[in-house]
Amino acid sequence: MNLKTLSRLLKELILTNDRVSLPGMGSFIAELAPSVFSDRAMVIHPPFRRLLFRTSEIWNDELLENLYAREMQIDLDIAKEKIASFLKEFKDELNTKKSISIPDFGTMRATDQKDYFFVAEKDLFIYRDAYGLEPINVKILTRPGSVERLNYKESTPLSSGSKRIIATITVIFTVIAIIVLMVIFKDEIRPVWEWLLYNKEERELLKLL
Repeated sequence: MNLKTLSRLLKELILTNDRVSLPGMGSFIAELAPSVFSDRAMVIHPPFRRLLFRTSEIWNDELLENLYAREMQIDLDIAKEKIASFLKEFKDELNTKKSISIPDFGTMRATDQKDYFFVAEKDLFIYRDAYGLEPINVKILTRPGSVERLNYKESTPLSSGSKRIIATITVIFTVIAIIVLMVIFKDEIRPVWEWLLYNKEERELLKLL
């Protein structure tokens, strides 16, 4: 076990877990953060996950040991012993030097009271859902903008050509409707047509037919 292996294992685990233990020291905690403004509110950054280290999170989830055992193809108990031995040396060195860099992951720091905290690498990628999202620059208008309101009554009037087309279509549909009605109700309206087309004597003759 070494720092490069620790870095690789932690990066893999933190992608799919919100908590990863360092046995005997505490745990890394990943928290989801919303989009934020920065640079004088000129840039919007996409959502991200921030990575913290909490010494109060002392229970061991054994994620680190299990992954190490699988990759090294060793028994879990052996993996636990190797990691415990490595982290004891890591902790002693951290308490002495106050700072240890974990390559491509971040820096662990210790206070004089032997409290630990973590500073993640700037380019550490731990949020798959944000892959491909880039910060957006906000463009400031040089002058106040205006909102255009649409009013039905103020809409553009129909041209005379459009009115003629609508009138023609209306007449055609009206004529078609009358013809259809005449065909359907021909027997019912026959007396009306006879009254319009023939005089009284001719109507009497039609009755005899």
